[in-house]
Amino acid sequence: MENRKTIIGKFSLLLILILLSILLYLYARVFHKALDSGIALTMPVAMRILARSGTSLLGMVVSATLIAAVSLAFQTITENRVLTPSMLGFDSVFLATQSVLVFFASTVSFMGKLFANPYYNFFITTGIMLLISVMMYSIMLRKNKNNIAFLLLFGLILSSIVQSLTNYIEVLLDPQQFQQLKAVTTVSITNMNESVIVIAAPAMVFLTFLFVKRSREFDVMQLGESNAKSLGVPYIKRVNQTLILIALAMAVTTALIGPVTFLGLLSVNIARELFKTYRHKVLFWGSIFISILCLVLGQGLVELLRYATPVTVLIDLIGGTYLIILILKERKL
Repeated sequence: MENRKTIIGKFSLLLILILLSILLYLYARVFHKALDSGIALTMPVAMRILARSGTSLLGMVVSATLIAAVSLAFQTITENRVLTPSMLGFDSVFLATQSVLVFFASTVSFMGKLFANPYYNFFITTGIMLLISVMMYSIMLRKNKNNIAFLLLFGLILSSIVQSLTNYIEVLLDPQQFQQLKAVTTVSITNMNESVIVIAAPAMVFLTFLFVKRSREFDVMQLGESNAKSLGVPYIKRVNQTLILIALAMAVTTALIGPVTFLGLLSVNIARELFKTYRHKVLFWGSIFISILCLVLGQGLVELLRYATPVTVLIDLIGGTYLIILILKERKL
């Protein structure tokens, strides 16, 4: 385990890299784009672009923080470093909810209002995702049994069923409704739901506080259920509470920027390799810093390359490759 001075030095390096990535992103958004297109960059125009870029930066920080925190907590309670919360089917539930709202928007007046209002839409989507998660947990984890493997299997099956339902609804939509659905569900960094950031940011602070506050319990829980119980940690209760927090955090980040499947996997495992420690307090903040760095730096490079490809595609490509490496490494061990 590394000493305190080494850990502080690595955090300082990550912070410097994050600040440089933010500067790169702002340069790409404001100055590079203006120079590349030959547009005269006046002060009012630059300030408007900076204001919008600041909102996007806040959205990236919120999403990256939540994804990193929930991924580390999920890997701890599942005792597996190659799993992510996305396997529980949150992305499919988000798509299905939006499809149902669009389908009934033209025939049911209040459904149309719910779909058009970003705040109502956000709360409904988050509430449904949280409700389905609670139902999954109550069914699969009943009678104080830690059936995490069955929960993951149930999540994969649910994801397939919901995806089939979404595809069926899309067939029934007219072209205009289909375009509306794609505009809402094709969420990315450049097309994030900026209206709900004022809700997502406080939620991020609250959820991150709860995760970090329980760092010592997570340190014990990674020893296994029997050892955690013998050391005084109410293991089953904490697992259920953690799963509820994970569901809420994933609902918020999916509604904000859409699915980023492998960002958490990438940031958490890089943090494990970088800090060489079992302490979750260090791993939580290390994963968060690395997650923010990956998302902001990736988006800055994408902006410089004229949106050649979405940053989520790059992260999923790198993360998927890293997942294969981890699986092969685990087999050798």
